Amino acid sequence: MLLCILYGIACAILYVNQESILFYPKSLPLEHVYRKGIEKYIAVEEGINISCYWNKVENAKGVILYLHGNKGNNRRCIRQSEMMEGFGFDVFMPDYRGFGKSYGEMISDDQFYKDAQIIYDFLKGYYDENKIVIVGYSMGSGPATYLAGNNKPKELFLLSPFKSIVDIKNRYIPFIPDFLIKYKFPNWKYLSKTTCPITMFYTKDDGVVMPESTLALTAYSDHEELIELKNTSHRGVIFSGQWKQELQNKLSP
Repeated sequence: MLLCILYGIACAILYVNQESILFYPKSLPLEHVYRKGIEKYIAVEEGINISCYWNKVENAKGVILYLHGNKGNNRRCIRQSEMMEGFGFDVFMPDYRGFGKSYGEMISDDQFYKDAQIIYDFLKGYYDENKIVIVGYSMGSGPATYLAGNNKPKELFLLSPFKSIVDIKNRYIPFIPDFLIKYKFPNWKYLSKTTCPITMFYTKDDGVVMPESTLALTAYSDHEELIELKNTSHRGVIFSGQWKQELQNKLSP
C-alpha cells in the first residue's frame, strides 16, 4: 500500500511539474538589445507576443527558421544561430512563451504548435515558402517536424531529434504512464507527412536524447538522410563544424 501511495505521489509531482522538467527558460529585461540583428514581436493571441531575433543579409536567398532547444533565450542562442550564417540566408529565431522577452506560459504541445505555425505564416509574408528552411535542435525538433509535416518548406534539418517525449520517457522512466505526459511532441507522426528533403544529425555520445530515439525516426520517412556527428555531445551538436559543412553543402547553389 505504501509503495502505491508513493508511486501515486511521484506521478502527481511529474504531472504538475512537467513544464519545469522540460523547459528551462530565462527571461530578459524588456530593454535588452541583441548585439546583432533586429527584434520582431509576433502576436500569437490577444495579449501574448513572441519575441523573435531576425538577422538579415543583403539579397537573401531565403530564410532559415531556427527553433532552438529548451534552455535559455535568444541572447544565449545567437551564437548557435551563427552556425547558420554565411550561406546567403536570413536567420529568424523565435523565443518560446516564457523565454527571453516572450510573454505567456506553456500549457501544451498543441499551443506550442499553434505559435510555431503563426510564426511560419508571418515568414511567408516576406519569403516564398520554397525559400524557407527549417532547423530544429533538440526540443526545437518538435515544432520543426510539425511545421515541415503541415507545410511545404524548402528543407528540414533536425539536430538531436527524438521520436517523441513519450519515447524518451519510456527509455528513462518506463514505469510512468504515457497519459500523464502533456507534451508528447510526436515527431514520428509529422515526419511521416514531410515531403521536403530531411537531414537528421545525431551523436552516439548524446547524454540527453538517446541516439536510439533519433534512429527510431528513420522508420517513419523514406527519404531522410541520417548523419552521425563524431566526438561531440548533445550541446556540441549545434556547434559541430561537420553540421555547418553539411548545411553549406546543401544550401550552396
